[in-house]
Amino acid sequence: MYIHIPFCPSKCHYCDFASFSGRSHDVPRYLSALLRELNNTFNAHFQTFPGNTLFIGGGTPTVLSVEQWRFLLEGLKKYFIFSSEGEATVECNPESSSLEKFDLFLAHGINRLSVGLQSTEDCFLKALGRVHDFARFQKTFEWAGAAGFRNINIDLIYGMPGQTLRMWQESLKRVLEFSPEHVSVYPLTVEDNTVFGKRGVRVDGDLQADMFEAADSVLCAAGFVHYEISNFCRPGYECRHNLKYWRNEDCLGAGVSAAWYIDGIRRKNTENLDDYLSAVKQGESPVIEETVLSGPERAGENIMLALRLKEGKQLSSDEWHLFGHVVEHFANKGFLLHRSENHHIRPTLKGWRLSNQLFQELLSENSNTSYQ
Repeated sequence: MYIHIPFCPSKCHYCDFASFSGRSHDVPRYLSALLRELNNTFNAHFQTFPGNTLFIGGGTPTVLSVEQWRFLLEGLKKYFIFSSEGEATVECNPESSSLEKFDLFLAHGINRLSVGLQSTEDCFLKALGRVHDFARFQKTFEWAGAAGFRNINIDLIYGMPGQTLRMWQESLKRVLEFSPEHVSVYPLTVEDNTVFGKRGVRVDGDLQADMFEAADSVLCAAGFVHYEISNFCRPGYECRHNLKYWRNEDCLGAGVSAAWYIDGIRRKNTENLDDYLSAVKQGESPVIEETVLSGPERAGENIMLALRLKEGKQLSSDEWHLFGHVVEHFANKGFLLHRSENHHIRPTLKGWRLSNQLFQELLSENSNTSYQ
């Protein structure tokens, strides 16, 4: 289950997600609408919900007050069973986190935090439009440990204008000093409708590729497993929620812009906050897109998502029939390792570095490209 909290103190310069600043007055109505949407969804689709992972993202979920968090978490108990066997994550931004909130999270069954650091350098944090500094992150990490969290992810962005390869390597080493269980690293991407897009900010793709390999080198040398293209963990601390996405398993979503995937049907909620609140209030569905994937589309998507994972995938006979020529082509280029006796494939570091070429081919219509 994914829950989207779209409120932020301000919009980061790279952010293309559904998030809104200056609308804190809408939080109470939104939380009530979230629970109402879940109730409507369960009445329409489920008698009991089989999920065992929860991810509350945004936006900036930690902008909610302690009282608002208590209301949301108490309400979610009707739909999600919080247990030590499950995984329940909250995304946290340092400027709006507190020991009191972390204590409340643990008391209500949240057992994993994902902290949005993004950079260890204050100059880059300011350039990204973040409203915290590195000292505030340090305090947040201390609070998380004091509260009793033993499964913490740190998010980082690389390839920012002015950031050198050496700076990035030093930033990774600085993060390792905190001994997190999980680290996520993402290249800066610039979308047209973001602050960076409107400013004409450009990124250096070749340098970002070098930084990607540097992350692999530094983090793996420290004992982390590079289990997904952008994610590293200490053994046993893979993000179980995100693994469900990458394995294309059924997932339920609620809130503005939330996407969910049930029985081969993908649905997506409106990204407009007012439209969302209005639809749910009137007992209508906030879903604005519904896609039923064809057999080839679903197969291509299954393979593409699986190749984000180090474990890869064993192709069925149907999948091999549809995409075997693609696999052989990219295996010959060194993007994939292919075990011919059972058609198990997995990505190489080169394949991850140049993954867009492979992923675009797998998602193209029926993948009918023939290679010479």
